[in-house]
Amino acid sequence: MAEDLDAVLHATLLGDALQNVTLAALVADEDGQYIAVNEAACALTGYSRKALTGFRAGELAADDSSRQIYENVMRGRKLRGRKRVRRKDGNVVECRYWALPTTVAKLPYFILLLWLTRPTEILSPAG
Repeated sequence: MAEDLDAVLHATLLGDALQNVTLAALVADEDGQYIAVNEAACALTGYSRKALTGFRAGELAADDSSRQIYENVMRGRKLRGRKRVRRKDGNVVECRYWALPTTVAKLPYFILLLWLTRPTEILSPAG
């Protein structure tokens, strides 16, 4: 029970810290579950905060390689690059990303920061 309370507290603290970041910010726990996201992440993906926290790291990507990014970051690597992200409406957008590890109260977390490479371009139509 105390572990669950600690997890909620950490998610809340991380979420509060990232709320005013203008980049899309998503935080995953050591199991890969997104536990905190900001409004910019909701706007970029088209999903609500509640829906995004139901995803696991890598599930928003338009390809299968994103899980490897999460696994490398959780091993302590900091990564950056480009990724295609599938929005709720089915469209794919190209994003740049920074992915980095952090710890809060000795617990490991994965932070993913995303921003659109070309804000007006959608790479594939929905449907």
